[in-house]
Amino acid sequence: MIVATPLTPREAILCGLLADLFGVPRVAPGDSFVRLGGDSIIAVQLVGAARKAGLRIGVRDVLTQPDVAALAAVARTATTAGTRTGDGDGAGPLPPTPIMHWLRERGGPADHYHQYVVVRTPAGLTHERALTVIQALLDRHDALRLRRTAPGGALTDHLVIQPVGALRAESALTRVSTEGLGPSDTAPLVRREVEAARDRLSLGDGAVLQAVWYDAGPDRPGRLAMVINHMVVDGISWRVLTGDLATAWEAVSAGRPPRLDPVPTSFRRWAGLLAAEASTARRAAELPYWTDTVRPGSLRLADRPLDPGQDLEERAGHHAVTLPAGITGPLLTEVPERLNADVNEILLTGLALALAEHRHHHAPGGASGVLVDLEGHGREELFEDADVSRTVGWFTSIFPVRLELGRFDARDVRAGGPTVGAALERVKEHLRGIPDKGIGYGLLRHLHPAAGPELAGAATAEIGFNYLGRFTGDRERDWHILPEYGARLDSVTPGMPMAHVVEIGAITLDSPDGPVLRADWTWATGAVGEAAVHGLAESWFRMLTALLTRARRPDAGGPTPSDVALSSIGQDEIDDLEAALEAF
Repeated sequence: MIVATPLTPREAILCGLLADLFGVPRVAPGDSFVRLGGDSIIAVQLVGAARKAGLRIGVRDVLTQPDVAALAAVARTATTAGTRTGDGDGAGPLPPTPIMHWLRERGGPADHYHQYVVVRTPAGLTHERALTVIQALLDRHDALRLRRTAPGGALTDHLVIQPVGALRAESALTRVSTEGLGPSDTAPLVRREVEAARDRLSLGDGAVLQAVWYDAGPDRPGRLAMVINHMVVDGISWRVLTGDLATAWEAVSAGRPPRLDPVPTSFRRWAGLLAAEASTARRAAELPYWTDTVRPGSLRLADRPLDPGQDLEERAGHHAVTLPAGITGPLLTEVPERLNADVNEILLTGLALALAEHRHHHAPGGASGVLVDLEGHGREELFEDADVSRTVGWFTSIFPVRLELGRFDARDVRAGGPTVGAALERVKEHLRGIPDKGIGYGLLRHLHPAAGPELAGAATAEIGFNYLGRFTGDRERDWHILPEYGARLDSVTPGMPMAHVVEIGAITLDSPDGPVLRADWTWATGAVGEAAVHGLAESWFRMLTALLTRARRPDAGGPTPSDVALSSIGQDEIDDLEAALEAF
């Protein structure tokens, strides 16, 4: 029996927090986080919100407990004793993180390497009030005060977080009047002003945030574009910032000075913890795993290697595809629950099947595996006293995964047959076997003096994959991301070399019909053909649909070794046990 009404105070707190995160009227204790459409990024948000509400839970708890009641049962009371905040250690020299070193090696104009979102602003916002709101963000979030103090040397040299008050909102906010303009006139103006804001970004000047307020008049909601250098922002950071915009406005509109919630762990402290972690024995022990992952021999898509002088982002091919709400909704809720997998595992299984189909048609004698660089949120629970759920910064981890493609049977795949189930088992077990969600690869590759050169000389992935999670957007709610602009977290930076031959950036956005999965495919046009990329994009969505078909079959589901406590049990033994039980 599913309990519909919270029975304990902890259940009531968690049900309320989840209802807010998912934008639904109510959540019951018997509801499953996965069934609600949760992913690891939303799990990080829930951990931070629960901490603020007095409960301590972990991301692993959120993702593994079967329902909200079970999550409430393992929650602990959050105490301030022994808890540090980032208020005292956020300013000063910044040790470069692995992802910053990755950008340095990539090359290109880092000053303008950016992301942006566009949110609705409330009627009644004035320029003075907008300045107060932006100032609150600059003062609360240390990373927004990053500056490169010397122009020479590598990108990662001379990085400093300036003290609170060093930046004034007047230098970060531009007002543009859109009074009397309709949507068709406003959209190109937004794009033009975002590009101008991008060009004003400067690490040397400490200008890593530029905001543009599109003022529609005193009685109409406007828009606010937030353009931020990617060195200091990522997908989870945007969720923190948009929430803080709403919090600051609530105070300002009531005539109070904004007081944003504290940040438990500063970005600078986290960077220092990573630098120390890179030299530990537990990271060194991972090196054989990573050298095996990047061993030679994987399916190749490109006709030639990337040329950083020719294969630039502004010259890349682009193909955007959207999976309808009727498939996206169950794909993010029903399928993970039915097949005992998380959303990333589902999406990557679809990609593995698409690549298997490509190999079947175009390279039947080619390698049976393919290397894919997977992006993670990078906020892993590595350190006992670190809480980065409210920390703004670039935490992203990038690490290689080797997807084994297996046999491809087109008819069986269309029917959601055993081919689909076997592919999911392979992908799921591989991903769950990656140490600490892959964060160690970047530590070894970029911060370890001995392991770094060894990994740098190994095989590289042609494909990059990044699922940015679900962004809830409502055009009728102030400070929410406007769905028509999406979240441009894959913005093109002129002069920036491409990182991969093919890159897939996926995000779930709300639409009037429900959530839709939008995927932006970009590729180096001189290295791989348009037809091949379009074919892969169409195949990926077909394979995701096949996973939904698989989930709805009566013989779907069933555990794999990582689903059970006795990890020594193999898949064959689990299958035999299931068959024996079905005989009764």
